[in-house]
Amino acid sequence: MDREIGFEGVKLTRSDLDESVTLINTFSVPVDESDRFMNRWRDNARIMAQQPGFIRAVMYRALDDSANLRFVNTADWESGRALDAARQNPEWRAAVHRILDDPNLHITARPVDYQIELDVRPGDVV
Repeated sequence: MDREIGFEGVKLTRSDLDESVTLINTFSVPVDESDRFMNRWRDNARIMAQQPGFIRAVMYRALDDSANLRFVNTADWESGRALDAARQNPEWRAAVHRILDDPNLHITARPVDYQIELDVRPGDVV
């Protein structure tokens, strides 16, 4: 099975897991392109939020405009397989292309899928 399901310039790997996964995607975005990037990303998030297995997405923005990784997105999914299926959605793929192909956006995305290795809460003995 082909493990690569990404786009030119952005590598996405099939999770192929029945357990929950979190996508963490960091973005380098020029300061003056931040609003445009977020408008495009909202289109992407709107589509993903409708996909089976989607739990939640959070976009973090660095408080320091000089940070190289100015935006960090986390998206929680019920399973890696649900995320894999959502990534095949043509509407979502078109939204990603609108971000990547926008001549007024000069971003670098670095998406990676993760599973929980350790979860520490207040009072836990580690």
